[in-house]
Amino acid sequence: MTTSPPPTLDVPQYWLADVPDTAQAYRPAWFAECSLKFHSLRARLKHTDERLFLAWVPRGEGEPDWDAPPREPSTVQVNQLWKSPPRDLPHRQQGYLLTQTALTRHVEELVARLSRREKLRLWFNQQFDAFSEVGESRESFVQRLAESAAETIEDELAALTARVNLKLMQVQSAAERKGLGQNLPEAKLNEILTERRQEFFSSITRLEALFSSGERLIVAAEDNQPLNSVVSDPDLHETLLHIEADVRRQLNALCTRCLETAAACDPFEIGLQPGQITVLRKGLLWLPETGSPTTDR
Repeated sequence: MTTSPPPTLDVPQYWLADVPDTAQAYRPAWFAECSLKFHSLRARLKHTDERLFLAWVPRGEGEPDWDAPPREPSTVQVNQLWKSPPRDLPHRQQGYLLTQTALTRHVEELVARLSRREKLRLWFNQQFDAFSEVGESRESFVQRLAESAAETIEDELAALTARVNLKLMQVQSAAERKGLGQNLPEAKLNEILTERRQEFFSSITRLEALFSSGERLIVAAEDNQPLNSVVSDPDLHETLLHIEADVRRQLNALCTRCLETAAACDPFEIGLQPGQITVLRKGLLWLPETGSPTTDR
């Protein structure tokens, strides 16, 4: 309960609770709650962001420094803004211009400043004409795009499978002519190809880890299925190794292209016009000051 009335001013006044026991006085700060409406036809986006802006009241005709708020605005809760002083402390008023005219001018300057400087930043991939969500990290955006990128090479994967199957059939025919048909592990090679295609798609879903570590994706390991354990004929063994190496090379080329396409993201900024900024509430906020009086800006 206070024993002295608060200052009589022509501006809305609020007091920040809680007041620490060491507080010796209230110091004035301007505050403005604003609604920022970001619109972009290019990004197909309408996004509204409500923010609180704080600045110490300057001495005399000085300008408030909105870039150096007395405390982080996001930490101030609505229920902390009281319409009467939580404690009976002196209010520092000498030398401050605490008028509605000053408040209006400073808030108008804040709106003009926001329209010049405030940006909503997204990520944009030109290849897919896709934009990230508001607040989405680049890694998360690239990971989502990788699924679309993988779909673009499905036909090439199918064509690669068909070419490999044709080569295997040709090797099969040649082996049968040489009487080596029983030594050809056709089913085993098809199994290897299927496994490696699965590795490719599962690797696509792990893009976040790949990009954060800078690791280069290799689809097939060199010793995944040693052929010399199932093929004894030297010529046949060499032919199958060549096919396997060719499959690995083409899969890695497709995978690399897929990753590079998904990762080709650029920053995209959406600005504000003054008409897209609405001042929801503005006024004077008395903040508790501890210790010796500070030197005002």
